[in-house]
Amino acid sequence: MYTLMPTFLEIAFTITIIGYLFAPKYLYVNFGTIMMYIIATIVCTEWRAKYFKRLALADSKYVQKATDSLLNFETVKYFNAESHERERFFV
Repeated sequence: MYTLMPTFLEIAFTITIIGYLFAPKYLYVNFGTIMMYIIATIVCTEWRAKYFKRLALADSKYVQKATDSLLNFETVKYFNAESHERERFFV
């Protein structure tokens, strides 16, 4: 809230001053440009978020397998299951 409020306040002041000092067409151009910027920012953020979620899930699976392999090292050696764990880890 504290980071967005100054931005919205500045946008409001800018649009108000341009609307007061210049012809209405400049107000519309300024307002349209700001709206396009906001929409583009939201679309790009959502697009990036789905890739970040997939990356985080893959990283979590990797860490889980690596931790499991390290914690169960002696058990794997005891039951001679190195090849099984190697295939499970690298899949």
